[in-house]
Amino acid sequence: MNLIRHFKEAFMGLIRHGAMTVSSASAVAYALLFVGIFIIMSINIEQITFSVEESVQIHVKIFDTFNSEEPLGIIYTQISEIDGVLDVEYSSKDDELDKLIATYGEDGKIFESYRGTGNPLRAAYLVKTKEGSDIAVISQKIGYIIGIEKVSYGGTGTVQLMKMLDYIRTVGYILVVGLSIVAVFLISNTIKLSISSRIKEIAIMRTVGAKNGFIRMPFVIEGILIGIMGSILPIIVATVGYIYLYEALGGVFLAQMFVLQSPYPLVYYTAGILAGIAVVVGLIGSFVSVTRYLRWQR
Repeated sequence: MNLIRHFKEAFMGLIRHGAMTVSSASAVAYALLFVGIFIIMSINIEQITFSVEESVQIHVKIFDTFNSEEPLGIIYTQISEIDGVLDVEYSSKDDELDKLIATYGEDGKIFESYRGTGNPLRAAYLVKTKEGSDIAVISQKIGYIIGIEKVSYGGTGTVQLMKMLDYIRTVGYILVVGLSIVAVFLISNTIKLSISSRIKEIAIMRTVGAKNGFIRMPFVIEGILIGIMGSILPIIVATVGYIYLYEALGGVFLAQMFVLQSPYPLVYYTAGILAGIAVVVGLIGSFVSVTRYLRWQR
């Protein structure tokens, strides 16, 4: 019965301050919409970063004089022992020629004449790193190994791209936290108005011996309901919008290397996160506001 009473009072508070309720729910909706966008962006940036890191390898050319079993084994061991190296794969001279021919397509057939002893290419090791940001440092360390002719990994542009993606993702997380704090502030202000209109009622409840938890509960429910109302539109826009965008782009952003995260279950996760943030924000905003009032009025 108490729970029903608390919900009834919460709904009455929302109706009594209808304009402020709509205003707060709308402001929360705007905040959560940006939160939803940044969540989807952050997850996709993480996916793109992973795809870039997977596609980037360190190409290590080996002098012909070291292209025999024993020196190759020594070089392999030295590369593998470098901190941050994930995998080392050997690519023979014929493998390198196959890749060259494949790069030029039909025109690459002219290089078939180099097959065999006339192959001018170098054998190589293809090195994958655990973290894409370490690729430049690891490349430099590999270059000091005896027997290595040349080390290449795509230049500083690749490293800068991965750093930029990490920076954007970090900024997104900061904005999510900032917008959540704004939503807490907005809901807190709405609850303050609701409390101010029921000061006499709260005083009577205290006179008859009502505990702070009993007094607090309707306001907490009211804040949670405001948060939930504010989350409905952002959930719809974020989920439906991302599904449409994914299908329109064919799951790829600009280039095949930038593969977008599949909508399912991403949209479900996003909807759940937004709903969870809405409830937590409403709970915190209302709890802080009413607790502060009850402490002042002792």
